[in-house]
This record gives sequence, structure tokens and C-alpha cells, in this order.
Amino acid sequence: MSRRKRQTKLQPIGEVLFSVLKKRGMASKIEENILFKLWPKAVGPQIASKTKPDSFKNGILFVKTVSSVWVQQLHFVRQDILDKFNQLSGKQTIKEIRFLVGHRMVGEAVEHAVSPSKNSLLKKRDNDMIAACTDSLADQELADVLKRVMHLEISRRRQMENAKAR
Repeated sequence: MSRRKRQTKLQPIGEVLFSVLKKRGMASKIEENILFKLWPKAVGPQIASKTKPDSFKNGILFVKTVSSVWVQQLHFVRQDILDKFNQLSGKQTIKEIRFLVGHRMVGEAVEHAVSPSKNSLLKKRDNDMIAACTDSLADQELADVLKRVMHLEISRRRQMENAKAR
């Protein structure tokens, strides 16, 4: 029977936890969460509101954006964001950033994008029909897109009806 050596020097609890989590394969998730928290500081409030870090694998940070237009625009400033991000993290953690469409805005921005305009031509029964068609969808992003499309199409048809009636 061998006895364990007693450690004479105390270790910070963070180091102990990190080593235990690393042995269990969870250290990468901790690093990923740390990187995700740095995102708003690295890009600023305007870009942070339209993007969200999605995953980090093999030095590549995958970031979801609200639209393909944002993907294109962020592509031009990708290197600046990468440099700022690595500067804030204190090490060259990220080698590349890839932008993808798929981030859903939260709060007021989504409601504004989905809700009908004040001068809407939709009737109560139209809104009820749209709600009946989309409320049962499990994918909220798909439901929001479908609501917008249905709203625009019904509004377009109502405008055509009103133009013919004149």
C-alpha cells in the first residue's frame, strides 16, 4: 500500500475544478463559454445585437447572424474582429471566424419584424388564420418567417382587391 503525497502548497479552487473538468472532457465547454462572454466586448453593441456565437471547434469560432447581408458585411471585418477577440482573450485562441445565417433576434426587434404594420389591410379573421397556422409549429424561427410571409401575401392581395374596386 502506498500513501499519497500530501500537497504542501494550496491550489486555487479554480485550478482544481478546471483539472477535474478537463479529465472528464468538459474543459473545452468552459473555454467556449468564456469566449462567448467576450463576444459583445469584441464586436460592440450593434454587431452583438445581430449576431451570436454558436460553437467553437478546432480554433474556429462559428457565429450565427440574422441575415445573409450581415454575413457578407461581417466577412469584410472578420480579421479586425479576430484580432480584437484574441487581444481580449489574452491568447491566440481563435484562428478563424465563420459567419452563418440563423440567429434569431430577441425582444422588441423580433416583434417589430413579425407584427403587422399600423396601416395593415389584414382583417381579424386573417390574423386568426395566420395564428392558427403557425401556433402549432415547434420551430419558433420557422413560425416567425411563416407569419411574415403570410402577412405580406394577404396584404398584397388586399391591396390588389382595393385597386380593382376603385
